[in-house]
Amino acid sequence: MTSAASPAADASTAANASAPASASAAATTSPEAVVHAYLAALNAGDLESIVALYADDATLEDPVGSAPVAGREAIRAFYARSLAVPLEVGLEGPVRVAGRECAFPFSVSLDWEGQRMTFRPIDTFRFDDAGRVVQMRAFFGPANIERTPRP
Repeated sequence: MTSAASPAADASTAANASAPASASAAATTSPEAVVHAYLAALNAGDLESIVALYADDATLEDPVGSAPVAGREAIRAFYARSLAVPLEVGLEGPVRVAGRECAFPFSVSLDWEGQRMTFRPIDTFRFDDAGRVVQMRAFFGPANIERTPRP
């Protein structure tokens, strides 16, 4: 997922008890269900549902090679920037699951500075015992970004 504050460069609740109900739902759902919930929340611009998928001490590296974002509040701030513009997000292949990790190809389209931009990352999630995301990494580079001028 890229940050709308700088889409080409980058793409919490205080405690689990105060997290939305979807946080506890993560513990009982499959990695595929978590990915689908994540993509649906991105499409809906639902910041709280996104943050609820993450463990308190989670890290996020988007894109891979950038400084990791650590902790729910920093992750909340990252997604708040990302959701500053409407996103159109869609899965572009199956979710691949191995143990407590998964990878999934998807697209993120948005309008930015007179252009239609589409990013095609592959994200990975690593889960804790409760099914919450403890690590998210987004793999993409310039070759995975399409820009189309808007008329």
